[in-house]
Amino acid sequence: MKANLKFYEDKEKDIIADLAKYSRQSGILSFTRLLSFIAAVSLIIGAVVLHRPVLYYFGALIFVCFIVLCIVHGKVIDKVNYLNELFNVNSSYIARIKGDFNELRKIAVKGLRRAEDIGLAKDRLYGKEFDEPTHDYCLDLDLFGKKSIFALLNVSETSFGRKKFAESLLRPHASDITVDDLKVRQKAVKEFLSKPDVLMDYQATAKLGRMTKDPKALMEFARSGTKAKTISNVIGIVGCLIWISVPVAYLLVPQYAASTIPACFIINLIIWLAGKVFTNQYIKASEGMPLQVKTMLKLYKILDEGGFEDDYIKSLLKGSEDADGAYISLKKLDDALKIASVRSQPLFALLFNLIVPLDYYISFILGNWAVKHGKYLPSYIDGLAEIESLMCIAQTGFVFAESSVPEFIESDSPSDNAYFEGNDLAHPLLDVETVVRNSVTINKDIAIITGSNMSGKTTMIRTVGICTVLAMAGGMVPATSVKLGRMRIMSSMRIVDSIEENMSTFKAELIRISGIVKAQEDGKALLFLIDEIFRGTNSDDRTEGALTVLKKLSKPYICGLMTTHDYAMIDKTEKDFTNIRYYHFSETYTDTGIVFDYKLASGISRQSNAKYLMKLVGIQ
Repeated sequence: MKANLKFYEDKEKDIIADLAKYSRQSGILSFTRLLSFIAAVSLIIGAVVLHRPVLYYFGALIFVCFIVLCIVHGKVIDKVNYLNELFNVNSSYIARIKGDFNELRKIAVKGLRRAEDIGLAKDRLYGKEFDEPTHDYCLDLDLFGKKSIFALLNVSETSFGRKKFAESLLRPHASDITVDDLKVRQKAVKEFLSKPDVLMDYQATAKLGRMTKDPKALMEFARSGTKAKTISNVIGIVGCLIWISVPVAYLLVPQYAASTIPACFIINLIIWLAGKVFTNQYIKASEGMPLQVKTMLKLYKILDEGGFEDDYIKSLLKGSEDADGAYISLKKLDDALKIASVRSQPLFALLFNLIVPLDYYISFILGNWAVKHGKYLPSYIDGLAEIESLMCIAQTGFVFAESSVPEFIESDSPSDNAYFEGNDLAHPLLDVETVVRNSVTINKDIAIITGSNMSGKTTMIRTVGICTVLAMAGGMVPATSVKLGRMRIMSSMRIVDSIEENMSTFKAELIRISGIVKAQEDGKALLFLIDEIFRGTNSDDRTEGALTVLKKLSKPYICGLMTTHDYAMIDKTEKDFTNIRYYHFSETYTDTGIVFDYKLASGISRQSNAKYLMKLVGIQ
């Protein structure tokens, strides 16, 4: 599959046209609203001054028109806001396809003014909170950061979706994943790839819902919510029934009928104030949930109407064993919260509760929802989270210049799974216009890559690692074809010393390498990636240490890639190892500099460009 930049460029033109149309409508409606309000007020004032009652009716009629215009204008404003977000979403797709991380940052902070908000927006883009320096491969493969896999592929706008996507990238023990599980995810990803408009609609709606934080109030209510107490329900019913006294008084004692109305108001006031001990927990809960529930409901509606046929996606949309399903259940909660919203202002809360015991009714319906549906809420959120994670994983098919669906080894044998074959692999974070594709195969063996500085060795092993991570997540990979086994991925590439922990670079590398060596003891399939092994010690120790590690990792259920400049080690591996294959990068020299072709070839390179590079920078 190839990235379709033209689709998003055409989409951008359509969005701009729609924005212009609805913005004009908004301007017209705004002016008309103002005129209708002025006219209504003028007529009412005229009726008072001129003592012309008929003007009251015209004023009232125009005021009703004003209210209708306000409602229509509100919907148009919502449409404009949605189109603005859709424009940003579409622009981010264009930026991803072009590999323009600077543009992605600009879109992420667009419209923000406060430094704190800008910082938080950047952190969300980079996935900063998910970075794990001690993880098996997180730091080495650029999963998170300014120019990272997360920044490139994440399209989730909810806190739980972002977490789920991060988890799919950080899954270290691939042996726990079955081939059937991966095929299920791949099938779901394919269907998402066929519905780019649905994904964009979903993302724009989620951005408007401001779901960047966990829905703690909603989760707490669902977990601990209980039915309203029986005495609370009885008092609420009494508050409604007392109004029967008004018509009864008019029939039986008409001389006292007028006093029954204020009496009912007073009784309901007492009921409202006294009942706060029963209703307060529900009213407080209702105040923190409306936008979250409304947004989740909209997201489920978009998905329900998306026409998905994949069984896995359908099961996620159902949400749980709840007979009503996620959408119907959330719709009931949304309806209840709409009722609660009418008493959001203190004055309205007083007025409504003077007429009927509204707070008691809100407590009743919210309590019933919590008991009947609350236990299923985590599954609704997990369903959305998994769907968003799959949407993010699907981005590999949307944004890479060329991508394919990986094929997995069907066997469960660890030795069969120590396999990686990639044709025309591309590093997803490099410039799409200049990236050089390479092919590599490792089968229960170790590939040692040699070559000069900056020739492409480290990029090559990172490319294999990232492609494996994306494949294990169920996504497509930037290659014409990839076949691999389910392997744990471990790396030792970016080694950082620590003054606080009194750790040298060499000691830090020893810890990373020892972790890889210990991991092989469990007998499960392993892919290791090691860049310039033991660079922090002298040549003799480096050679002997590297040979020891290679012996430990020479197992039929292990495959890996290692880069090195240590030609003494290379000489010994040629004599003593039968499970090592050799690749190299080369370059050519001109009067003005070095030309790298970045093409991986079989064999060993013994070129060194260190002296030439030092000369170029003025070190003779």
